[in-house]
Amino acid sequence: MIVRLNKQDMALTEQAGALRWQLARASNTTDQAVDKGRDPKAIDRLGVRAETAVAKALNLDFSAATLGIDSGGDLFLPIKGNHFMTVQVKGTFHKNGNLLFKLNEKFNFDCAILVCAQTQESDCDQFEVTGCIGIEKINAKKFKTDKGMGDGWQVNRSDLTPICELWKHIQQQRLA
Repeated sequence: MIVRLNKQDMALTEQAGALRWQLARASNTTDQAVDKGRDPKAIDRLGVRAETAVAKALNLDFSAATLGIDSGGDLFLPIKGNHFMTVQVKGTFHKNGNLLFKLNEKFNFDCAILVCAQTQESDCDQFEVTGCIGIEKINAKKFKTDKGMGDGWQVNRSDLTPICELWKHIQQQRLA
């Protein structure tokens, strides 16, 4: 599913990405980016834009300006009553990218969603919400890989479930 961010989304994610980068550096949080050849601010901006794209695709309330370092979840999907599914959103600059995790990832979320920017330009406003995968399947499918910056975990995009299946699951749980 391709999601296009509007001018307001782009402006807010530009500001939120810069703020996240500034807060992380001010709090002495170590930069853990896998892609060391890319501007860290661009990586933070991509992350915020990926989260915004998923929120739009799943019709979720989301504020890109929410401050602080996340506790494992980027978004929370309402399931039933007061129950929520914790979602980790992973963005990539690669149009046909795979789902990547740091080797020391805590995996304290219920599912992960891959979002691929459709161009490598800094003003890219189109993102493919590629698919999702639950934590049990992540643990079964992940494998170690080195993308040139040290070992990490990868789940191939072919192992992801289409995002429409997650939407269907959410609706079935909410309406059951």
